[in-house]
Amino acid sequence: MNAAMEGILKLELPPEAEFLSVAVAAAEAAGRAFGLGEARVPRLALAVEEFFEYLRREARRDEPLGLTLRRLGPAARAEFRFRAEHLDLRALNYAAGVAPGDGGEMGLVLAARFTDRCRLTLLGTDDVLLAAEVDREYPAAEALRETPKLTPPFTLSEAPTSETLRHAAMLAAGRYPARLCPKGFFNPGRLVDMVEAGLYSALAVTDSGGRPAGLLLWRSPGGQGVLFSGPYVLDPERGPEIGRLLAEGFLARVARTKAVCAVSERPTADLPAEYFEPLGSLFFTAGGEVAEQAAFYRSLREDEGAAVWAHPDLASFLEREYDRLAFMRDILSPDPDEGREREHSLLSTELDLRRGLAVLRPLLGGRDLAENLGRHVEALRREGIPDILFYLDMAWSWQAAMTPALLAAGFTPRLVLPHSGVSDEAVFEHDPQPR
Repeated sequence: MNAAMEGILKLELPPEAEFLSVAVAAAEAAGRAFGLGEARVPRLALAVEEFFEYLRREARRDEPLGLTLRRLGPAARAEFRFRAEHLDLRALNYAAGVAPGDGGEMGLVLAARFTDRCRLTLLGTDDVLLAAEVDREYPAAEALRETPKLTPPFTLSEAPTSETLRHAAMLAAGRYPARLCPKGFFNPGRLVDMVEAGLYSALAVTDSGGRPAGLLLWRSPGGQGVLFSGPYVLDPERGPEIGRLLAEGFLARVARTKAVCAVSERPTADLPAEYFEPLGSLFFTAGGEVAEQAAFYRSLREDEGAAVWAHPDLASFLEREYDRLAFMRDILSPDPDEGREREHSLLSTELDLRRGLAVLRPLLGGRDLAENLGRHVEALRREGIPDILFYLDMAWSWQAAMTPALLAAGFTPRLVLPHSGVSDEAVFEHDPQPR
């Protein structure tokens, strides 16, 4: 990560009411130092306040609450690390399922609503990391719809400048549908910060005058795979040439890493398909019409096989996909009751209103999973979100055990993404009218 993008403040606070003001003051100071802006700093402070109030009652009393405040590219992040044997965080769900009379849990509802993302990670049996992120505000940029007049020869740039990234993003936003564009294309300052922070990597193609002719982005979510978007070709008359330059440069770059494969759920039509293998398709709604979106992957080195967890209801789909893709996988069946020791489940929800897309991921299993899924679908449909995806990381048996609830809630398995999570991920799509 670029040193200018780093910033970390760590505290250990006794779980006592007297220390609440310390936590809130630290959040306010960190938010300003991280450049959140005066309108967004109170959101981070509110999240820290409500989390601290909740955790000082629910966490173990014999250990301090660890609070870490950090800048993470375009966001400020507050992390609480603590120990708790019995934890009910259902109020952090997008469709919370808690009533106004539920007391302290309404504070968590507020915290979830005023932050942009909440995450929960189990580090051990009772060792928990709870995080909330608040994004900086970035000015919107108008998409550039006029085709630029570019002059060969074209050059591949492995370290595009912030000006090149901004210009390329505005041109790409004017040429490609929103479903193929990252959020940063509409707020280029966000894209620049994500690249400088190392959250995205970028390749650009420029013409003889240094003007952007193409762009490709990718990220490494933490497993053995890289996920890429593009290529975004800004001169359609020279699409094949620029697309190949970007694809070849990208593959050469990631081949020097430890990544096993490259995967894209949103490649453009300018991707040279002969360099990649098809994974399958998702379906997206645009202007009331359903569009099929193909996904592709490319092996970067030999896949030596792996074991994945999958419920029997998903096994036939996986066997067919793994056989078609020639992946060696041992498919293990979870205990059907795994993940049901808690009463309440917890899901993360990422909304992209411009694309009309919601992405759900499991954070905690629970006996109410089927009802929770139903509440989320209903709430998202009320918000006018046409496309809902659910990602299962098959490294975890408790996630695999969620399959029957997903199928009952109207989700259909569409893709296997190799090495896109801790292990392979299965992508489910909600379809009220099965195709």
